[in-house]
Amino acid sequence: MSPPKLYGNNRVFCKGRFVSGPDVHSCVGTVLMILVPSIVWQVEVGTFYAIEYSFVIPVFGFILQALSIVFMLGTAFSDPGIMPRQKDFSERYDERTKVFRSKEPPRYYEIVLRGYSFKLKFCTTCNIYRPPRTTHCSLCENCVERFDHHCPWLGNCIGKRNYWLFYLFVSFTGALNVFILASSVIHLVILTLNFQASEDAGDAFLRALKDEPMSAVLTVYAVGIVWFTAGLWMYHNYLVSTNQTTYEQIKGVYSNGQNPFNRGTLGNYRDVLLSQVRPRFFDAHTGKLLWPPKRVTATDLKEARASTFGKDSAVPLERRLDEAEGAVREVSDGQLPKLAVTSRNPTSVVKSAEQEAPPALRPQSQLETLPALDLGTLPQDLGPGSAEPQSVSCPVSLKNTPQPLTGPASPTSPMNPMNSPKSDVLPSPSAIVSGRAL
Repeated sequence: MSPPKLYGNNRVFCKGRFVSGPDVHSCVGTVLMILVPSIVWQVEVGTFYAIEYSFVIPVFGFILQALSIVFMLGTAFSDPGIMPRQKDFSERYDERTKVFRSKEPPRYYEIVLRGYSFKLKFCTTCNIYRPPRTTHCSLCENCVERFDHHCPWLGNCIGKRNYWLFYLFVSFTGALNVFILASSVIHLVILTLNFQASEDAGDAFLRALKDEPMSAVLTVYAVGIVWFTAGLWMYHNYLVSTNQTTYEQIKGVYSNGQNPFNRGTLGNYRDVLLSQVRPRFFDAHTGKLLWPPKRVTATDLKEARASTFGKDSAVPLERRLDEAEGAVREVSDGQLPKLAVTSRNPTSVVKSAEQEAPPALRPQSQLETLPALDLGTLPQDLGPGSAEPQSVSCPVSLKNTPQPLTGPASPTSPMNPMNSPKSDVLPSPSAIVSGRAL
């Protein structure tokens, strides 16, 4: 049985490594619009500058051209932040009532974020409540996190995960457009000035156009699209500086001037363009959820301990370490020793625990060298008729202990806090230290 589909009309390539929109074929035209003028410029204009001036100029142009195409393809074949779909509400089993849900969730759900009220809309296609700034794209049929717009030039949505790629694509494309326009115009001007030595200005300019017609074509082409590329770059700088998306700006979501996501100009640039990009929510090829990562359960911990220490030694060792940490927490007021597990051998781990354990858990051979431990005034348990807790001074000296902690205590032994013959078995070391046995 194939896993349920977590996304809409997107196209997946290379086993889920690349994700695009349903109209990704439109980016072929965009590639040609960048690639063809770039090749023409390198052959005609770039060669002129390399011969007459320096090869640095055509190399710089090549870098702009390569970066523009790379970031364009990166934007067109990246996950914009698709929210994975959930099961239909009728397929959801309610553990509390032991029945399947029969009623659709409420259409809106109100929350307060940063002091502002937001209405989360329930998407009947994706069966989720859309988080703030998430919008459903009607072309891709997905809810996209921090949805900006669906770009028809790239055939993909622009969202939280690929907006920085789109911004770089627009920036380098605008810079490339301006560079080609300026260099082509300068090329024609230089040729015109060279021809003016023997002809007038008008004839010299016509001769320059006749000798280098491709420079003239590049100039006209660059003038025709520079308003779009450079203008788009300026528009998105305005959006980034105010921390808005194209969708929010067109809809006038923050027309009242109250934008809870506005952090100032520098903070907005850092938030939109420099913040860490989270992993994908799911693998589009296998249909498995990837983020957030799976929570570690008690069963996973038990299996991990059993595989590390063995089934027989895992439980006793765990109890011993827990007792050691609990006793040290009570004695040293939260300063826990580091019980480093440096070996898979349970024996070495137990030895390490004995060395780091508090005095009450150390072997009897180490008790002779321990200083006296004065517990001071400890509260006594309240009896049925006690009106208030009584204070008992209980100096416990481990230095003069005549028998091990694990053996029976004599009635007069200082290890028996009750000093009563009715106590046949000593309380646990943690109970002695905390005073619960008193």
